[in-house]
Formats: sequence, C-alpha cells, structure tokens
Amino acid sequence: MRCLAIGLLVAALLGATACAGSGAGTGVPGARPASMQTPMRFRRMRSMLNDAAVEAARGDAARLRARGPALSSEGIALIKAVMPHDVSRTDVPRYLEGRARFGEALKAWVTAVESGSDATVIDALRRLDDATRGWIDAYLGREPETSV
Repeated sequence: MRCLAIGLLVAALLGATACAGSGAGTGVPGARPASMQTPMRFRRMRSMLNDAAVEAARGDAARLRARGPALSSEGIALIKAVMPHDVSRTDVPRYLEGRARFGEALKAWVTAVESGSDATVIDALRRLDDATRGWIDAYLGREPETSV
C-alpha cells in the first residue's frame, strides 16, 4: 500500500510538472482581482488539515491515521491538477516550488501514517499543513508566512 501511494505521488508530480507551463497566466504583479479566492481544492485540503489539527492537539493519533487515506488522496489530486491559468507569471516559480515542497511533505505524511510513531504522525501533519499554506500563499501571490 505504501509503495503504491508513493508511486502514485511520484507519477503525479512528474505528470503535473510536464503540463505546468501550459496554463501560466500573463498577469501583472499585484493586478490580481480583489475577488480572487482560494480555489475549491485548496479550500478542501485546508479544511481537512484544520480538522486534523484539532485531533492532533488532542493527541488522537489513531484518528489522524484514519484520516490518512483521505488526506493523501486529496493531496495527490492537488498535485495532479494542472496549474491554474490565473497564476501571475512572476508567481509561477514560487507556485512550482510550493508544489514540490507540498509533494515532499505529502510523502512524509504517507510514510508516517503507515509506519511512524504517534509523534511522527503529528509532526508530518504539521509539515503538511505548513507546506499547504505556503503553496496557497504562492498561488495567491501573497508574501509567504513560511519560506517556500
């Protein structure tokens, strides 16, 4: 199961990188519309991570492990998705770097859920949450809360 999940993740990273440049926007820095919101996929992932963080704060690693497949599937779907067309040209490098960092955090999450200690699962969740927020910041053209 673990090898399959990591294999799918690597394939998704390679496939998404191949078509990432095809949809890059040509926007001007700072010209993003005020109505721009976080895309639905990112919102779902962020919501799932917020729910998981509550369980981590309680120290409930068993429930975190139970969330493993859903978080992993949502993360793989994010990586497989083509880069949105409205990413400003100046934000593309940060967006791609954020996706790469997210992919590494997702691999660490899968590994921790399947074979790590409770502390490792909670730490992997924290890193996945940080990587997700950094990737969202890169997409929206915001200054990073964490370094991407």
